[in-house]
Amino acid sequence: MTTGMKPKLLKGMLISFTALICIFVVFLGALTVLSLKNAREQIPVLPEANIMNRFDSIISDTLADAEAGARSVRKQFWLEENVTEGPLPDPDCYGTSDDPSTLGWLLEDASFILEGQDTLFSTDIELKPGSEVTYYLDESIFAVTWQQLINNYVYTISEVKVSHPTQFRRHLADGIYNSKNCYTVAFMSKQVNAVVGSSADHYRGRKFGTKVYDGIVRSVNLPQECDICYIDRNGDLILSHRGELMDMESVQKFVDENDISFSISFGPILIEDGVRCDPPNYALGEINDKYPRAALCQMDNLHYLVVVGNSEKKYFGTPTIHDFAEIIDTFGCQKAYAMDGGNTGAIFMNGKIINVPSLGYERDVSDIIYFCTAVPEKTK
Repeated sequence: MTTGMKPKLLKGMLISFTALICIFVVFLGALTVLSLKNAREQIPVLPEANIMNRFDSIISDTLADAEAGARSVRKQFWLEENVTEGPLPDPDCYGTSDDPSTLGWLLEDASFILEGQDTLFSTDIELKPGSEVTYYLDESIFAVTWQQLINNYVYTISEVKVSHPTQFRRHLADGIYNSKNCYTVAFMSKQVNAVVGSSADHYRGRKFGTKVYDGIVRSVNLPQECDICYIDRNGDLILSHRGELMDMESVQKFVDENDISFSISFGPILIEDGVRCDPPNYALGEINDKYPRAALCQMDNLHYLVVVGNSEKKYFGTPTIHDFAEIIDTFGCQKAYAMDGGNTGAIFMNGKIINVPSLGYERDVSDIIYFCTAVPEKTK
C-alpha cells in the first residue's frame, strides 16, 4: 500500500507547487502593471508645441554657448597708449563698391566686431551719383565710408566700429602740442597709418576752448563760450556745456576723475543722450549761416560716425548748423558734437580724401582724429 500511495502523494504535491507558482506570477504581474501606471502618472504629458519649444530652447542655448565660446577664444588686439602711430593697414582688407546692395556679406562678416549693434550703413543706401562705398575690415576694426545727397548738398559719412578704445586716437602736427606747423588731413593720416582720418578742431587756429591732450590740460580760454567734447580712455564722448568748467584746476580735476584722454574744442553739442540740442546762438562757426559742417558722433560702445556736409561740383547747398543737426538727428546717434567745418572738414580713407573740401583743396590743419587697426603687421 505504501508503494501504491507514493505516486498520488507526489502528484498532489506537484499540483500544489504549480498552483503556488501561478499565484506568484500573477502577483508579480499585478505589481508590474501598478508600477508602470504610477510611472506614467508621474511623467507629465506635454503638448506638441511645448515639446517643440523645449527643443528650440535647447538649440538656442547651445548656439548661444557656442557663440560665447567663440568670442572668448577670438584673439583680442589693442595698442599701447604711448605709440605714435597705428600698425599699417592690410591692403587686402580694403574694398570698394558702387552698389551697396551687393554688400550684405560685408555686414555679416563684420558681425563679430559689431557684437549685435545696428549700423547706419545699409545695403539699400542710395549713393551720390558717381560715388562708391569704401570699406575696411580686419580682426580689430570695421570701417565703411560713403556719400549721399541730402537737400542738394553732399554728406560724406564714415562709420567705424573698433574692438578696443586705444584704436580711437588724436594726432597733433609733428606729434607735439602747439607745434607751429600745420599739414593736411591726408598727410597726417598717412603718417599715423589711419584706416579713417578726419579733421578735428584745428586748435591752433583759435584761442577759444579747453585743450586737453594725453590727459593733461594744456589751456583754458573763454570757457564760457565753448561746449567741449572730451574723449575718455573707454572711447566714450563726454560732453560739457559752456560755462561748466571755468579754470585749469577744475578742468584737470574733471579730467583725472573721468580718465580723459583728449578733448576737442569747437562745438556746439548737437545731440546729447539721443536728444537734439543745438543752441539758437553760439560763438564759433557762424552757426546760423550756410557753411560746410563737420561732426563727430557716437552711436554705441566703440561705434562712431564722422560726418562732413559740404557743397561739391553741381551740388551747391550748404547747411546752417540747425540744418546739419536735423539730419544728424535722423542717424540715431547718442551723442554728436560739431567740429571745425568750412574748408577744414575732410575725411580720409584708403589713401585719399573722400570728400572734396569747399574750396576744392585741403586746408593745412594742426590736428586730426583717427581710427586705426590694432592687428600687428607681422600677423597679417
